Amino acid sequence: MNSTPDAHDDTPQADGDAAQTRAGQPDPAAGSGATGPTPAPAAEGEPSDGQAAAEAAPPAPAQGQEAAGPAVPAQAGTPAGPVGSGETAPAPTAAPTPVTVSAPGAAPVPGVAPVPGVAPAPAVAPAPKARKSLPQPVLATLLVGGSFGGIAAIMAGLLAVLSPTQEEVETTRPVPGEVVALQGAGTFLPPTVGPGGPGTKLTAAAPTAPPPLPALQPLPPLTITTTTTSSSSSSSVSSSKTGKTASARPIRIRIPSIGVNAALGSVGVLKSGEIQTPSLRRPKIAAWYRLGPTPGELGPAVILGHVNTRTGAAVFSRLRELQRGNKIEVRRADGKSAIFTVDGVEQVGKTTFPTNRVYGNIATSGLRLITCGGVYNAKNHSYTDNIVVYATMTGTRDAK
Repeated sequence: MNSTPDAHDDTPQADGDAAQTRAGQPDPAAGSGATGPTPAPAAEGEPSDGQAAAEAAPPAPAQGQEAAGPAVPAQAGTPAGPVGSGETAPAPTAAPTPVTVSAPGAAPVPGVAPVPGVAPAPAVAPAPKARKSLPQPVLATLLVGGSFGGIAAIMAGLLAVLSPTQEEVETTRPVPGEVVALQGAGTFLPPTVGPGGPGTKLTAAAPTAPPPLPALQPLPPLTITTTTTSSSSSSSVSSSKTGKTASARPIRIRIPSIGVNAALGSVGVLKSGEIQTPSLRRPKIAAWYRLGPTPGELGPAVILGHVNTRTGAAVFSRLRELQRGNKIEVRRADGKSAIFTVDGVEQVGKTTFPTNRVYGNIATSGLRLITCGGVYNAKNHSYTDNIVVYATMTGTRDAK
């Protein structure tokens, strides 16, 4: 190992072990009579150079530390320092191992290293300051208020989602005469015929429902002119026979609210027992059921008309638009006009046609207008339903 020349030695040292000289011996190259420096005498109480090893005094333990172990003695023959330096270096000793002893939570001592292999004592965190808790009545009030607030928010959200819009309310509002469906109890028909009207969904009344009540005060029936014929023979007198004259039959119908002003024909009954229908060749003409009462007479007079044909709209194409309170005028051949007021309108299936409600006896002079409705069956060339208008005579006037 190379060492740096001492500042007090002006003679350069030779390379290698052969050039080195022992301390205290004369250097032959320096000249005759020259001697090296004499070692200083050892102080009293200190070990001399002839001793094999010197023990180093252990350092005094610092405050808060345990005493270090005994120093390791220097071995004999260990060089005191670099050869030719002229100074003596202390013999190497083992470094004392400091042991740190500290109380839990105490700060570490600066400059003192922890003992290897020994886990330091864990630092104890300072205890958090205890918060002052709220009184029990205040906590109970907050819990109850928060619970009710959460319930109210949930209910408000459900109402906002499930509440129907104004359009839904308008479309689902029940209309008199409309079918009422009750969940779990089947479908129930209204107990009376509805008032009808443009845009109103028409349905049938219950099968046992009576005709709708008159919209206005009814008038007494018109008188019918009759003739009596008799025949006699020498042996017997035939019974008299009373019949209606042609002067009372209806000849024209006017419905101003739907633009109807049409001539009237007449129909009877088919061999199957069904009522005849007006001729399709004359779709703009309605027909009176001649086997029933004459309009203005006691009982329900019946007039039929087509809704449309292959060529277009027919005489009663807008009959479903009639509503309670509209006027119907029927002119008769005797020069009188019977004025009827609409009481109600319904749409019924042909397979469940209310015969008694339409043709049954009544205590006033009534009128029934009938046309087709529902779904058209192209195979059978007919509709599934009928539109029926009920009216009562509430006025008369002389025909112009």
